[in-house]
Amino acid sequence: MYVVNMSKATFSDRISTLDAAVSPAESRLIDWFARNRETALHASAAEIAAAAGTSDATVIRTARKLGYAGLADLRHALAEDLRRDLTLADRMASELALPGTVPGLQTSAQALRASLDAIEALEDAVVSDIVSSIANARRIHVFGIGPSGFIAGYFAAQLGRLGFDARALSRTGLQFADDLVGIGAGDAVVALAYDRPYPEVRALFDRASRLNLRSLLITSNGPRLPDPRASILVRVPRGRTGGFGLHAGTLALLEGLLLAISAAEPDRTKAALEDLNAAREALSGSGMGL
Repeated sequence: MYVVNMSKATFSDRISTLDAAVSPAESRLIDWFARNRETALHASAAEIAAAAGTSDATVIRTARKLGYAGLADLRHALAEDLRRDLTLADRMASELALPGTVPGLQTSAQALRASLDAIEALEDAVVSDIVSSIANARRIHVFGIGPSGFIAGYFAAQLGRLGFDARALSRTGLQFADDLVGIGAGDAVVALAYDRPYPEVRALFDRASRLNLRSLLITSNGPRLPDPRASILVRVPRGRTGGFGLHAGTLALLEGLLLAISAAEPDRTKAALEDLNAAREALSGSGMGL
């Protein structure tokens, strides 16, 4: 289990380990802080309260519930979080500054090897648990936002080809509420999420926990965990610390899982692929040799 030393915990760490004891107003305020860390550095308690639709007292109470002495202490933590998170441009510049014939290429290859080593080290029982959770689910919801959204869409599409009811969840903000209400009893959740506990990640695991669903969190090997409530946790290195985030390892893991699922459900996947092939021939004609 991932354990956070609260005396050294970052703002993101503290959010990720909060239990269900927070009130709706406090939860709304925490989500606002997570989305508006730069604004919170100079906003007054009254301005923060107005922006989050709550009260000054709730702002101070929430800061203390997170373990801070007050709003000033919370602002200091937010500044440290921002300092720790390099911008994408900084990360790319860091990669390009590495020595090599092609800047950063050798390090990227090393990062991919590290990812593959992490995947190969997965215990058979963990892989079996993942496969069983997906194969027995009524519907599979694959979550990913930003670049991870494209990978979530790819994995959901491939599961669909293998005969499973799967969909990608890649919207953010209030639109994500429409995705959440589509998650029901008997479903399974696969989440691609890294580092910071975005409000969508917390809301996703809130619903998964409430419905007692099987869930898989695929994340990086960094010190921060986006949410500790997943049934199964798999860490895949995403590149050098402080460098540009790479997704090749995650993609390799997901494609390995597709093969494992196919092997576990051969009749189902064979029938689904034959059905897909028949649909393709109906569109293109049998002469295509599909």
